[in-house]
Amino acid sequence: MLSPKENFLLAAVEHKKPERVPNEMSDVIMYGGAFESFENGPAGGGLDGFGVTWHATESAGGQPVPGGKPVLDDIEKWEDVVKFPNLDEYDWEGSAAMQAGIMGADRDQRIVEYGMWNGQFLRLTHLMGFENALCAMVEEPEACDALFTAITDYKIKLVERIAKHFKPDIITSYDDIATERGLFMSPGTYRSLIKPHHKRLNDAVKANGMIPFIHTCGKCEDIIPDYIEIGTAAWTSAQPMNDIEGILKKYGSQIAVIGGYDSNGRPGMEDATSEEIDLEVKRCMETYGPYGSYVFMGFRLASGSDFGAFMAALVPINAAAEKYKNIY
Repeated sequence: MLSPKENFLLAAVEHKKPERVPNEMSDVIMYGGAFESFENGPAGGGLDGFGVTWHATESAGGQPVPGGKPVLDDIEKWEDVVKFPNLDEYDWEGSAAMQAGIMGADRDQRIVEYGMWNGQFLRLTHLMGFENALCAMVEEPEACDALFTAITDYKIKLVERIAKHFKPDIITSYDDIATERGLFMSPGTYRSLIKPHHKRLNDAVKANGMIPFIHTCGKCEDIIPDYIEIGTAAWTSAQPMNDIEGILKKYGSQIAVIGGYDSNGRPGMEDATSEEIDLEVKRCMETYGPYGSYVFMGFRLASGSDFGAFMAALVPINAAAEKYKNIY
């Protein structure tokens, strides 16, 4: 029998049918993400390394969100205003040891994935606010491109440090460029203004011996071929407002899909019943699993800022995933 790590790689990287449907939430050791104070501010809220203010939420285990007065008002003045974190001041060895103690460190049995939050588009919105960022992309694309280049240069330096100190199998770059109705911008704008920077970051991940995934919430199905073209091995966290089954049919041999759970509907609510959760997991496994190149992932809301409460909310989802994973 394949280990969880071997089984996961078969589906997510080799794009083949595994022995059983992998589960992102149980088969993976997830580092990075909210642990990056230079990207998301300190625990409980505060300034990140860019000078953006973050606030801890009362849901999703206290994960932070940006707020307050925008750092950047005029995109053409970004070189005078935007500061980047000094990555050499960060305690990489201490952070790696701390995260291994919290999240686990069984590399032989489980995938090690590093979540690199706040991709190029998201960082622009954090600096300017969504409205101003979207206007800047239309009105001053050359200035946006220059800032995206600088953000990508910084991200590549981050990739190098992640490779050295965490040695993950996978780096997932988080860039939420879509709403539940569609992309924040036209596919053409994505291709001309953001895609080249996504590709350069993917290339750096591969050059440092790791596998690039991309996280994009919302309806982004129009640019799945672009994600394939830039060398992305898997798309996460896929939501069912996309035609996930159609994507697996057409592109499953080229890119894996991670997700599928209806986190926006009743199964994603805090008061979801055990029956609602069970039926949704079963739907995902039976609908998407047969195509291979699919990894289940599900989550739901949890009130409070306690990370333990957020993890506890996943227990019934993961139990159902264990129940239905053997579909082959």
